[in-house]
Amino acid sequence: MTQVDKNIVNGEKVDGQSHIHYGNCLNCGAELKGTYCHLCGQEATDKSRTVIGFVKEYLNNAFLWDSKFFSTLWTLLRHPGKLTKDFLQGKIISQENPLKLNMFLLFVFITLFVLFSGSEKMTAPVEQLTNDEMLLPGIQIGVLNEDAEYAAKMKGGAFDTVQLVAPLNLAEMYPELIEVLEIKVDTKGESLDTWVAALPQVLIADKIIIETDNGSYRFNPQANAVRNELDMVRSIWGEMVRITSQYFPMLLLLTVPFLSFSIRLVQRRSRLPQINHFIFALHYTAFLELLIICIFLLHLAADPSMKLMECVLVVASCTYLAIAFRKVYETGSWFKAFVKSLFTSLIYFIILLLIFMVIFFIACIITVAEYV
Repeated sequence: MTQVDKNIVNGEKVDGQSHIHYGNCLNCGAELKGTYCHLCGQEATDKSRTVIGFVKEYLNNAFLWDSKFFSTLWTLLRHPGKLTKDFLQGKIISQENPLKLNMFLLFVFITLFVLFSGSEKMTAPVEQLTNDEMLLPGIQIGVLNEDAEYAAKMKGGAFDTVQLVAPLNLAEMYPELIEVLEIKVDTKGESLDTWVAALPQVLIADKIIIETDNGSYRFNPQANAVRNELDMVRSIWGEMVRITSQYFPMLLLLTVPFLSFSIRLVQRRSRLPQINHFIFALHYTAFLELLIICIFLLHLAADPSMKLMECVLVVASCTYLAIAFRKVYETGSWFKAFVKSLFTSLIYFIILLLIFMVIFFIACIITVAEYV
């Protein structure tokens, strides 16, 4: 009798650590010869369960809350590519299953989003984005220009010369409506520019452009002529942010087959089986999900700039991918690893771009349906 068997007599541990009072498996009826049934594998557990115990058992089975899980996370962060290489060499029991690891990180992000989606820091970026003076002038002129009657009024009417505080690219977008006469301040796209412009007089008459206290003119975010259209644009942006924030980690997980296929294209000469690329893609996606969770928490705690967060995401993901490539596929030189990771990132970026296009289409449908 094994050590495990010696501790169980008729299904009950003799050391007093268990209160199991049955000798046959409750699932298949076979005689118990250890902690687990030798026929169906069910564990011999206490029948007098509690709700807390039941939930804890589920979490243990679903996510394996043990030292192996946390050591897997640590290895994932500290040694890019090591988990994949070990897994492909047969070292499976010493690490968490990569698919289950992804599912747990997805569960963590969704939980965080549900808890903090209504916080001011989650809703403020949408308000800032949809009221950004760098974007609104182009949207306003675009909406008015699509109205054939109003476009005729702008192009056929008188023009005024004013000092305008607005992005200079407006003159490039609509050269038939706005002309640059003199540049006062050019911020190179960093913020609003100051320049003398010739533009349709009707824009001033309809208060699309309004005069400020210092005599300059700005676009009016509350212009009645385009308020409904702007509200719709804001709603679309808000819906896009909501969908992306809530489902992006899940979408990352769904793109694993596409990512593994792109890795296979880059590594086509290696002739490795597809499972190798799939496991690599799972571990890389798990790192991306963990990185997004950290950025999400950083945003809630410190609220860094959007550009800083984007920079951290791009640099960290590309660097990690290059190191993992060199480790798993033994590319030799860092240059080859970097080039291959660059091509993989490019293919992956195109896939994500297509996903964002789908999200934009869905956001438009939802928003238009609400307005109609």
